[in-house]
Amino acid sequence: MLRPLPHPVTPFANETLDSYRHRLAAANQTEFRTMRNPSRWLQCPLNELERLEVLSGQPRTTLLWALPELRRHAPDVVAPPEVFIFNTRAACDLCSERSGNNGQPIQVYLRGLHDNVCIRHRRWLSCGRANVFEQIDLSHAPEVVRAQRRLDRLERRHGTFALGTTYRHCERFWREIDRRALVHGDRDSVLARIYRPDSKTLPDRFDLIRSQRFHRAANYPQVARFTKMIISLAQRPKTERKAAHLTGTTQIEAEQVFHLDHRPRGITLPWLRNGLVGLVEVVADLTHDGEPEETSS
Repeated sequence: MLRPLPHPVTPFANETLDSYRHRLAAANQTEFRTMRNPSRWLQCPLNELERLEVLSGQPRTTLLWALPELRRHAPDVVAPPEVFIFNTRAACDLCSERSGNNGQPIQVYLRGLHDNVCIRHRRWLSCGRANVFEQIDLSHAPEVVRAQRRLDRLERRHGTFALGTTYRHCERFWREIDRRALVHGDRDSVLARIYRPDSKTLPDRFDLIRSQRFHRAANYPQVARFTKMIISLAQRPKTERKAAHLTGTTQIEAEQVFHLDHRPRGITLPWLRNGLVGLVEVVADLTHDGEPEETSS
């Protein structure tokens, strides 16, 4: 017979099922195996949701809203995620402390590659630890936090799948822009405020690896603005988009939003022009709302 464990643990928002099981087992000083199957000899007839409801003592709705993996057992209560994303990351350290966590690490699901910042505590979360004990503090870079808010609004408008896929394409394209040093000023300004290596210590051979994480955070505001701009261009009628591509207006509008540090030369110029055209058309397919292409969306 299943009985509630003596020490309840509140699940964290969007937490993975195994993360919650590990925390519940640690709080009650029992084996992780017990969370999956309480008996070594008898197969429990209850499904994962029913079993965890009894063991944790938490209401069913609390478990369903916090643990996305359980929603398939009660889709009539809480609908399963639109798209189930298997990428995970550590939860915000400060959010974990406020939730009364017992010190166990909390793993949560990402909504997509655009889900990177804890807005409440201004922390960079994805690949964002300056060291194993600290996440990147964004208190001196409010534009990074504003970028997350901008992407959240786009997600509510276009859906998790469309925005997540669009952001992935845009971030990949922006990495190439960054590699070619076309737009560096804004990134360097943010980087100087969030990454300050100690000049009094010896050089760290892992410093470059860590700085790459900071580079991604520093590029985040530009990538968010770039994503919004591409979606805006992509949602125009098809005939208007094609005319803009043929006349070079697509590239001109992009350069009006993002002032280039230098004029593209050699193969960079056709790469930029053709890359923007291709990106706009890919995003048009993702964000098209079903209305006729010839009408404004």
